[in-house]
Amino acid sequence: FAVIIIAVIVATVSLALTLPTHVRDRKLTSIMLEISNQSSAKTLGEPQRRAMDWILGKDNAHYDPEGNRARIVQRYVLATLYYSTLGSKWKQQKNMLSSHDECYWDEHFFSCANDGAIVVVQLGNNNLQGSLPSEIGHLTQLQHFAAGNNNISGALFPELGSLTKLHVLNLTNNNVAGEIPERLGDLTILSALDLSFNNLVGVIPTRLGNLKKLMLLHLSGNKLSSGVPTELGNLQYLAELELSNNKLTGAIPSEFGRLQQLLSLNVSSNALSGFIPTELQFLRQLLSLDLHSNTIQFSQVMPELCMLDQITLLDLSFNGLFGTIFSELGRLTKLTVLRLNDNQIIGTIPKELGNLVQLQNLTLQNNKISGMIPMEFQNYAQLQQLELTKNSFSGTIPTVLGNLRNLRSLELGYNQLNGTIPSELGTLTMLKEMIVNYNPNLEGTIPSDLGNLKNLQKLSLEYNNLYGTIPSEIGNITELVDVLLEYNSLSGAIPTTLGNVKKIQILRLNANQLDGAIPSELGGLAELIDLSLFENKLSGTIPSEFSFLNKLQYLRLLHNQLNGSIPNELGDLTNIRELHLRDNMLSGTIPSVLASLAKIQSLWLDWNRLNGTIPSELGGLPELTNLQLNDNLLSGTIPSDFGNIPKLHYLWLGANRTKLFNFTFGHNTLSGTIPSELSRLTQLQYLYLNSLQLSGTIPSELGSISTLVDLRLDNNTLSGTIPSELGNLGHLKKLSLNNNALDGTVPSQLSKAVNLILLDLAGNALSGTVPRELANQDLSDAEIYLYNNDALFGDFSFLCNGTNRTIYVNDTMENVTCSCCVR
Repeated sequence: FAVIIIAVIVATVSLALTLPTHVRDRKLTSIMLEISNQSSAKTLGEPQRRAMDWILGKDNAHYDPEGNRARIVQRYVLATLYYSTLGSKWKQQKNMLSSHDECYWDEHFFSCANDGAIVVVQLGNNNLQGSLPSEIGHLTQLQHFAAGNNNISGALFPELGSLTKLHVLNLTNNNVAGEIPERLGDLTILSALDLSFNNLVGVIPTRLGNLKKLMLLHLSGNKLSSGVPTELGNLQYLAELELSNNKLTGAIPSEFGRLQQLLSLNVSSNALSGFIPTELQFLRQLLSLDLHSNTIQFSQVMPELCMLDQITLLDLSFNGLFGTIFSELGRLTKLTVLRLNDNQIIGTIPKELGNLVQLQNLTLQNNKISGMIPMEFQNYAQLQQLELTKNSFSGTIPTVLGNLRNLRSLELGYNQLNGTIPSELGTLTMLKEMIVNYNPNLEGTIPSDLGNLKNLQKLSLEYNNLYGTIPSEIGNITELVDVLLEYNSLSGAIPTTLGNVKKIQILRLNANQLDGAIPSELGGLAELIDLSLFENKLSGTIPSEFSFLNKLQYLRLLHNQLNGSIPNELGDLTNIRELHLRDNMLSGTIPSVLASLAKIQSLWLDWNRLNGTIPSELGGLPELTNLQLNDNLLSGTIPSDFGNIPKLHYLWLGANRTKLFNFTFGHNTLSGTIPSELSRLTQLQYLYLNSLQLSGTIPSELGSISTLVDLRLDNNTLSGTIPSELGNLGHLKKLSLNNNALDGTVPSQLSKAVNLILLDLAGNALSGTVPRELANQDLSDAEIYLYNNDALFGDFSFLCNGTNRTIYVNDTMENVTCSCCVR
């Protein structure tokens, strides 16, 4: 038989070779123009033209155009597909466009029937780009077309509806756009249609309800809109229906109750509403029901859903579910995943849920569930994830949770739990996350048994009322990445054993009562990103070993009792974003090596005893947004180089008399003039140069910093006039120039700063009358201080302008008669 086939092929090729070239080319061209748009086929560079040129000039198969028309069409279509999807960039392209029979170009790509007709095209995960050509519609014997996991774009062509022998169409995970062609409803023997994770828009065609043999319909991850067609309820053999991650609206069709063979229904992450149809109770083969992230509501339907006794996954999270959890859920004994989180569920957890002994995942967080955590949870021997966060659970943490030996994640935060943390939790050796935070009545000590949790990666016990010391055994948990113990009442020293936890990235022990020195061993935590120890009673010096923390981004040591100088080694922290050393007893000079912290955004050194001059090198910090050096013992002048900090929002060098911390604060004695170069700080919002020893005039250039919100230059010895340019600061809310030696008149241009809520010009040598423009209605809420300017004169009552704002003209206000101005 094989010999006969070969003889026929040879004879056919021989016949083709006997035709004159121009005759053969004319016949071939005629065939190809019958199936392609003539414009595309005749335009240089178009895939159709390139395929035609290959057939006519480079294809050595030499099929007879009269006796092998079907093979020529097939060969041309595959060549067009190759060029349309940038075949030269395919991951594999073995023998493509060779003289071999196209059935053998690549056995992984194509399969043929006995008559040589292509029946399978399998091009998944092969870096196809471009669009699919409509010529594919002429592969009339095609049964399986799969090109998923590529980068195919363009729209689906209606000619796909001509492939009436197609069983499988899979284009998942591409960039296909446009609408789903109605003609896909003509593929009446199709068993699998997967167009998921593309950019399809429009509606789901109702004609898909004609695909009576369809077993798999995946349209997830597109931008499909409007309602779900009721006609999909006609797909009696459907086993998988995936419509998630679209923009579908309306209710879930009750007709879905007719899908008796359905195993999986996923309509999650849409905008579906209404109630869960009672008809879903008839899906007795259903294994997975995923409705999460819609606005579906609870109703009396829940008992009916409990008829789905084969179900293993039930996800109703992120909806509008209200009411209580029905005890009938305890009948679903094959459940492995139950997600009811992020709804409005109230009441207690029924004890019948303890019957769900196959559960592996139970998530109930973000509801309003109350009562105690049921003791029946001890039945969940297979449970891996228990999430009860953000409810109103009360009572103690059951010790029986220590029996859940397969538990990987335990989340009990944001509740009203009381009592202590059971030591029995130390037996959960598979645990990776323990999140028992934000329970203000949870007290007692941290059990040392937690040191047995060798797989623990996250320990989150913050915002409780825990006391006692931090167990040194925590240092035995070598897999720890996050340790969050802040905002408790923990005392004693920081365990040096924490230096053994080499994978730790976040260590937050702030807002406790820890004392003693900061262990130098913490300098060995090479993966550390966030070290927060602020608001404790830590003393001693900052360890120079911190220089080894090459990945550190946040170092927050403020509000302690640290002393000594700022180590030069901190200049090695090249990834630091925040360095907060505020409110300690640090002394010495500011190290100029801090200028090497090229990524730093926030530098707080205020409320210390730092002395000497401010290093001008700090003006070279390109990412700095917040610089606070106030309330130290700094002297010298303000570096003009500060004008080179392009992203600076907050510059505070003056005094803050509104806060009292843990010692008698220092006082900077910066002198000289205000550098005009500060006007280059085009993102500056807060400039505090108050209570220093600055002299000279106010640079008019400050009026060009259009982003300024608060400008404080008070309590200096500034002289000269108030620059009228300050009226250009349209975002300015507070302007404090009081207690200087400013003279001249009050500029009328200040009225243009229409967002002012405070204008303090008191205690200067201003003269003349107050400009009537300050009565501007836009300034009606502003407090205005003008007292102790003896040369100011006139009737100030016009400033009231019918408002109730306060205007301080002198200490007693007695010379102002309007009622709005009475202090």
